[in-house]
Amino acid sequence: MSLRKDAARIVRGVGREVLGRVRSTASRPTSPARVDGPAPDTSRPRPRPTAATEVGAGEAASGPPWVGHGGGWSASVVDAVRELIRAGKVGEAVSTGYALREDPVTRPLGDLLLGVCRRSTSTSGVAWRDLGRVTQPEVVALGAEDWFVPAYQHEPELAARVLREVVERELLLGWTGTQLLLVARAAFQAEDWDGVLGVSDVATSGRARRVAASRRHELAELVRWLPDGDHRRPVPELDADVRFGLMNYLAPGPGSRNVGDWIQTLASLGHLVRHGNLTYVGTDPGLVDLVTELATGVREERRVSDTPAATVQLVEVQRDGMALQQLPAPTWVPTFGWYLHPVTEHDYLFPFSDAVRPIFISFHVNKPDMLTPEAVAYLRRYGPVGCRDWQTVALLRALDVPAFFSGCMTTTVDAVVPPGGPAGRTETAYIDFPGGPAEAPVVEQSITGLRSLSFADNLRLAREWVHDYATRYRAVRTSRLHANLPSRSVGCEVEFAPKNRSDVRFGGLIDIDDDAFDAIRHGILDKLEAVLRLILSGAGEDEVYARWREVCSTDVEAAGRMLDAREVDLPETAPAPPQGLEADRVVVVDLGPGEAPHFSGLVEALAQRVPAGTAVVVSGDETLRLGALPDVGLPVTLVNRETVPLEHLDGLEGRGAAARREVLLAHAVLGARQAGRVLVIPAAVLLPEDLQPLLDHDLQGEPVAAPRDPRGSRRLSVGLLRSLSSRQGEDAAGALDLIAWGSRRIDVLGAPFDPVVVVVDPAALGAAGSDQVIPLMVRFGATFREALNMVLGGRWTPLPERWASIPHLQTPEPGAELLSYRVGARPWSGLTTAGQQEWREQQSVRR
Repeated sequence: MSLRKDAARIVRGVGREVLGRVRSTASRPTSPARVDGPAPDTSRPRPRPTAATEVGAGEAASGPPWVGHGGGWSASVVDAVRELIRAGKVGEAVSTGYALREDPVTRPLGDLLLGVCRRSTSTSGVAWRDLGRVTQPEVVALGAEDWFVPAYQHEPELAARVLREVVERELLLGWTGTQLLLVARAAFQAEDWDGVLGVSDVATSGRARRVAASRRHELAELVRWLPDGDHRRPVPELDADVRFGLMNYLAPGPGSRNVGDWIQTLASLGHLVRHGNLTYVGTDPGLVDLVTELATGVREERRVSDTPAATVQLVEVQRDGMALQQLPAPTWVPTFGWYLHPVTEHDYLFPFSDAVRPIFISFHVNKPDMLTPEAVAYLRRYGPVGCRDWQTVALLRALDVPAFFSGCMTTTVDAVVPPGGPAGRTETAYIDFPGGPAEAPVVEQSITGLRSLSFADNLRLAREWVHDYATRYRAVRTSRLHANLPSRSVGCEVEFAPKNRSDVRFGGLIDIDDDAFDAIRHGILDKLEAVLRLILSGAGEDEVYARWREVCSTDVEAAGRMLDAREVDLPETAPAPPQGLEADRVVVVDLGPGEAPHFSGLVEALAQRVPAGTAVVVSGDETLRLGALPDVGLPVTLVNRETVPLEHLDGLEGRGAAARREVLLAHAVLGARQAGRVLVIPAAVLLPEDLQPLLDHDLQGEPVAAPRDPRGSRRLSVGLLRSLSSRQGEDAAGALDLIAWGSRRIDVLGAPFDPVVVVVDPAALGAAGSDQVIPLMVRFGATFREALNMVLGGRWTPLPERWASIPHLQTPEPGAELLSYRVGARPWSGLTTAGQQEWREQQSVRR
């Protein structure tokens, strides 16, 4: 609580108390700072920050005087800004950065804070534009992972050089264990091995003061993944006929602590040990003993007795580190589960090492940005890909990867843990299940201690876990997928109550009857039996993959037919009423809550910036009266609840004012269909001197021109689609319909656009299917941005950022002409933002 109060105090006083203290500390003349004053001049490029230009002559040797070694006010400011971000007050945090940038003394700290904010909202590239201006080690050290993670991504040599100095000068001693770990992982991803060792040594030596034992353990594990570390040592090639990979979950990034992962591996082992006549060898005696033991307890009806005798080397492979392992070639690996967990935020170790021969079954893509061109080519080479969920099938098919729905590997765990008799199964298990009886213990499936156990011990724990399902419990209540499916596999009555039924992990795995469950189980059993027979007999790679393609072909074709047949059930809606019929040029203004008092100044500014004959259409959920507007010679039309009734739109009722405003904006844009060109802008906007160039912007034959969405969560179009699908909640079937339909229309790995500012060719937009925009919004609760992206797919052209900068999400570049304040601090507020003084001047102009 005290830190949150301190954050608020810092923001309230950032222009007075804080800057005053900085200037006093720096022995520079003090003057009242403008909390609500003008932003820095962005009309010309600045020199790259250096100790001399940003701090002042004579201060370079010791760094800025307001920066301490992990303490002092500067660290308090950074901590306060991070607390504001955690509390959801990003606007205040951004304002703090802009305010500190106004003075040359504190500009490096302001750049750092803006970068920290962008890391929470925007893409890594946008964040690095601010952070890249900060190079003084003293200031960098205040940012810890917020500086080093993007630095290693965009300028790894600079990052390595700065980290070396930070370590040598012990500027990182005040970092938390989490910060040390994140920086070390970033250095690891960039192959800065000295940086990893330097950070790890600080943590493990005890010199760092805020490092928990668990973080020291993780850093020690990361060191084991260095080129000469234990995890990278070549796995010996033993005398064996076949090498078979068993999935474990150690990683340079966060290792698993979910028992469900080892239950998946246990289930995959069932497909190996069900084959008789096999002898097992390996470098881990405990693992060999366990697998041999499992082979003796295979469920009788699952046994395959006619497999030729063979010796199998058991090879421990790591799901998220397989690309780094030196494995004997070939090592055959059933490749299932969630792929891939990143080492840092967006870095994935995929494809696997050359020694791996994957059999993709029960495969789930949770982070589509793992699908680099190399990854897609790899999946095509070793496909078809059996997918755990229909969402992954749709994504891969959109990329021309042969794929089908296989369901989850854990449906087959009964091969090695047979169901027990009903007499002893009297209890009910509640596993991460909300709302159970007060006296019933709730079991948590995530256990941090799993990261410290041996592979064999974790597999034994997984077997015990499933054995309890099979012998103790009659019923299971759970929100966990990997409690639901394995307990059902061994005969439990299961109530599956996930937090979100439309989660992208569940397509095809929720609301399935016993016949569908058995079809999943036997589909996996039959396919893996067919290829394992060949693998265990010593067949070559070409023969095995030819057989894999053969046994999967029917399912691949069926998946295509199924997805192609799924359509979204869109309601019929009346066409948007016509707007601005007499004008060839229309400016649509999106008026948000609290913005009406500032509209008069905007319409006066527009009158001086648009060509003659332009009409203005104002869309919004506020009551705005035309009679209250100044007569500036522009025809103005209102699109609100009074002028465009929405009662006929079934499904919109109850969604709130924000949803209504989005639908009204769609009516305003789509209603201007007779215009030659439409420009959409927010009401909170700093306009350029002349809007004619923007109205005449070359759309290159596309329906719209719009900026790329700068938000970090919106890097890919499929991310928009998945986000919208997952918001369908109880309507899991509708969510899957949306995924199937959308994946056929959009460029799944393309960038989405943000129509906060958009130039529209109404005729081309109508021809592209704009009549589906409002039905999508009504049926699925899509925003105008989401619906327009879904309808147009990749049919748009980028609008240069200078025409649509959003100060809340990106620091305007030199030459920026139009600033949008749709999100974040409004220019009329008491918070500092870019272009604030210019906006006030724009609003005060009179004709």
